[in-house]
Amino acid sequence: MVVVAIPLLALAAMVVLRIPFDRQQQRAMAQREQADTTRQLTKTLRAELLDVETAVRGYVLTADRTFLEPFDAVRDSLSSRLEPFDAETARLVRLELALASELAGLVERGATQHVPEVQHCIRQAKTTMDAIRVRLGTVEAQHAARAAEIDAELERLRQLLSLIILITVSAGLGGAVVAGWLFATGIAARVTALERNAERLADGERLRFETSRGTDEIGSLDRALRRAALLLRTRERELRTVNKQLVHTVHEQVLLNGELEAFSYSVSHDLRAPLRSIDGFAQALREDWGDRLDEAGQDHLARVRNAAQRMGRLIDDLLKLSKLTRAQVQRVDVDLSRLAEEVIAELSDRNPTRSVVWQIEDGLQAWCDPSLARIALENLLGNAWKFTSKTADARISFRATPGTEPTLFVIRDNGAGFDMKYVDKLFAPFQRLHADRDFPGSGIGLATTQRIVRKHGGAIRTDSAVGAGAAFFFTLEAAVDAAAVA
Repeated sequence: MVVVAIPLLALAAMVVLRIPFDRQQQRAMAQREQADTTRQLTKTLRAELLDVETAVRGYVLTADRTFLEPFDAVRDSLSSRLEPFDAETARLVRLELALASELAGLVERGATQHVPEVQHCIRQAKTTMDAIRVRLGTVEAQHAARAAEIDAELERLRQLLSLIILITVSAGLGGAVVAGWLFATGIAARVTALERNAERLADGERLRFETSRGTDEIGSLDRALRRAALLLRTRERELRTVNKQLVHTVHEQVLLNGELEAFSYSVSHDLRAPLRSIDGFAQALREDWGDRLDEAGQDHLARVRNAAQRMGRLIDDLLKLSKLTRAQVQRVDVDLSRLAEEVIAELSDRNPTRSVVWQIEDGLQAWCDPSLARIALENLLGNAWKFTSKTADARISFRATPGTEPTLFVIRDNGAGFDMKYVDKLFAPFQRLHADRDFPGSGIGLATTQRIVRKHGGAIRTDSAVGAGAAFFFTLEAAVDAAAVA
């Protein structure tokens, strides 16, 4: 503000001081113009009086009336042009005109130049003309002197104005220098102090008391910086608390993972062995003592073996789900259409007599883990294959919804379907909505698929009706580079 104010004050002072000088200069210029005009009128008057004198003398000598034409023209207009002159000059001019008229009148009356009256008039006219010449010379000299005085005054005003301009400009420059020095030692120092505190804030250090404080804009920035520092310290304390909780949670998770590993080991070794024994002894009992058992005994023995084998499959599925939960996602660009074709080929090889209309959209791609994506497709397409086994014109499709981000995929069939009021149980482990005798399974496939989709940051949902098939919708991120998909 000071840097701008001082030059402006200097400019304003120059303008204020120049106004009276401009007025004086205008007055002097007007007087100079008036003096020049008067000098010019004086010269014109002298020339016209000379013409009058010459005309009258010519008329006296020749009595030719044509000599009086210049005199008549001057006489008619000269009286009205005497206003700029003083009274004495005007009197002399009028006297000269009167004498000239009188002399011309004497000639017209027939008098000659030897008549005393004519001679007296001529002498008097000459005397008056000489006085007029002297008077006009004096007037012209006075106006010339006045013009010189005015020129000197104008020059003095110009020099004085130049001096004032020089002084004001020098004062403005000096004020700007002083203001710049004040800025460098005052405002700039405060800004530098503010920058130092900003650097401390960026480095996570505590702010120090600096000269940047105040009530102006820099002070406002300083207060905002200190509020930000206080807020950051508060957030830092909150983050430390959250970090401690996170470390504790991670530690608990590590312990839980260890317990889960121990449980998986126990399931894999401790539970499998008794099941194998049950299944083995049931098989031995059937082979060795089967002929001694009646039909009911044979049925009970078959139920024991089936239950043991089913328990073994459940344990295998549970181990797979546990391993899947701990698996790391390795994302690449994956051609889901090709994976689906491979899964369909395996399903068809298991039951080549089935007739199913497959509709797999070409070019379905996603950025995901190929192994986990294959497991998800095996479960979803396998379910569609299984639940359309009792449908005469089975149809299964796999498509993507255009214009969705992340990409929304849908697998749809026209199989048995289910009641949507049980949808909450659908993705829970070991929950089944159909009897095992109708559609066998462990109830772990959809739970596994849901965990795979969620590990990729997506979501899965379903829509179905009894006897009208089912549709499973799930989202995966689009492929990063479609051209890289093999």
